[in-house]
Amino acid sequence: MSRIKNDLIGEIIRVSQTNLLGRKQSQADGSGGEDGVIGWIKNNAANYRESFMVSLDAFSAKELGDILGKLTGSGKDLNQVLEGCTWTPVGAKPLH
Repeated sequence: MSRIKNDLIGEIIRVSQTNLLGRKQSQADGSGGEDGVIGWIKNNAANYRESFMVSLDAFSAKELGDILGKLTGSGKDLNQVLEGCTWTPVGAKPLH
């Protein structure tokens, strides 16, 4: 994997996790939202990263740039952005 693709994939996953956790925390505010986010990070963050790193390698650098653009500022996570793609990501367990 080229350095550029590797950097793009890392940033895509970081933005996706940030969006996912931010959305889940705001949905759970007042009912242990922060504890739920911390629990998800402990149990799923590494698995989420590893699963998407392998899967995103199939995309070109241009496609990865497009994915990053869709994630940035949208509040969406990778599962939402990639919905409808022929490729099916292996995501982490949902945050509950």
